[in-house]
Amino acid sequence: MSAPSRKRRRPWVPIVVVAGVVVVLVGAFLIADTIVRGVAEDRVASQIEQSLPEGVDADVTASIGGASVIAQYLTGTFEHVDLRAPGASVDGIPLDVRVSADAVPLDPKQTTGRVVATIRIDADGAAALAKTAGLPGTLTLGDDEVGYAGEATVLGFTIPYDFSVAPTTTAERVNLMPTSVNVDTGLLGVIDLRALVTGFLQGDPPSICVAQYLPEGVDLDGLSVTPEAATATLTSTTLRLDEASLQTLGSCG
Repeated sequence: MSAPSRKRRRPWVPIVVVAGVVVVLVGAFLIADTIVRGVAEDRVASQIEQSLPEGVDADVTASIGGASVIAQYLTGTFEHVDLRAPGASVDGIPLDVRVSADAVPLDPKQTTGRVVATIRIDADGAAALAKTAGLPGTLTLGDDEVGYAGEATVLGFTIPYDFSVAPTTTAERVNLMPTSVNVDTGLLGVIDLRALVTGFLQGDPPSICVAQYLPEGVDLDGLSVTPEAATATLTSTTLRLDEASLQTLGSCG
């Protein structure tokens, strides 16, 4: 009689089983990480909204970059966070705000890494901001300059005037160098007083302290102006995202 047949071993079966288990675990981890990422982004956005200063309204959207959010949670720091608030407003004036931050700690009382923010205000918003500041005339935006037109009353006479300035920046201030100063004298026509004003300033243009409107430790890194909009770039390496820090404003020395 012939010997009974034996089933042939299949050494690859355990490998397939292990591989299948690994695939399932990886898939489950990715799904869990996606869920955690969404929850974390909502939490960051909500935390920022609750910490905004009075008069500032924004619907913030957060995006967390980097590898696994679960792994980042375990380290206590998000590698990179992008914030968007395209419909933000300050005292009703619309702004487009974008923030990019590295090394964002889960504890808002800890210092964040490098932060770069851009705040864009369109021409209508800039004009409205001037009205809010109490300026009675009309503010306009141009190519790398800001214009203003108004009227002054001198000895009972109304004298129209207009001027334009080229803004430059320091970490704390916006400097305003006159590029044109015109006064309509009526019979004598329009007189350009730029040379007179520039000489009077002696190379030291008037400036606006912007640090008093920004959280302490945030620097003004640049200001670009076009006829459509003005965009300010802000940077910081010492910012904390807790309510007390965001509402503590800077000052000019």
